[in-house]
Amino acid sequence: MQLHSARKTLIVAHRGASHAAPENTLPSFKLAIKEGADFIEGDFWLTKDEQIVCIHDPTTKRVSTQHIDLDIRRSTLKELKQIDIGGWKAKRFQGATIPTLQEILDILPKNKGLFLEIKDDRPAFFNKLQQIIKSYALPPSRLRLIAFDPEVCRRAKETFPGYKVYWLYNWYLAKETGLLSNTPDEILRMVKLLPVDGLNINSFPWIDLDFLQKLRALNKDFCVYDVNRFEDALKLLTLGVDAIATNYPRLMRQKIERYFNPAPESNQTNEWVSLDKEDHIVFRNRPEIRRFKDN
Repeated sequence: MQLHSARKTLIVAHRGASHAAPENTLPSFKLAIKEGADFIEGDFWLTKDEQIVCIHDPTTKRVSTQHIDLDIRRSTLKELKQIDIGGWKAKRFQGATIPTLQEILDILPKNKGLFLEIKDDRPAFFNKLQQIIKSYALPPSRLRLIAFDPEVCRRAKETFPGYKVYWLYNWYLAKETGLLSNTPDEILRMVKLLPVDGLNINSFPWIDLDFLQKLRALNKDFCVYDVNRFEDALKLLTLGVDAIATNYPRLMRQKIERYFNPAPESNQTNEWVSLDKEDHIVFRNRPEIRRFKDN
């Protein structure tokens, strides 16, 4: 797929192909890979027995089919594996459980990568993550470390200096004041102060060429999440964004490819029109059409 941009924009499957499969599960990640995502994205915590697992919330309540409420950090992997987190999405996903980071890496093809959101800020999490990355010999090209907490970003860059770290930011209008959560210049100043390789921001109308050019001047990557409308994706592709995270990896890729690579033109001869040497317009209709003549 050739985009009208000097950069190759990655399609990242947000919590897997979460439009059709339960988020942050092996079925969701497998489907995302099948749907052509370049990277998958997931959220990670450390369990009581120091296993890194993939789930968004700090507890199991929201995604547990039985609404079982276990704190991830206070539960063992064995306890968490007993919980069904797939049935809430559809009956065919019953039995899906919280995956470990190793289980996810085991199904990840060599030409695919992982956006790993760090939810757990404890030192033990970083120690365990170091062990896993080393044991899998995961190259920097296949891993992005992302986090909302600036201090977690600092620690991630200190721990993994050879890997790209992106600061996650949620841009919004405050209901109380009607003002932006932060101005564009404030966000750029914070990015400049942080030891990060890029910004990963939510899809928001205030993202424009001026904002992107200032970010590029800082030599930072630019990624956008929650991109689920093609109109938003097209704007970002035109700006030259590095990655878009979406719940619909296949649909988004199909729409992008159709836009930038339209169907080939027909080689069938239809109407033909030209100018002769005296600037007369010459028109020729399709062969099967004849001019109607009165008898």
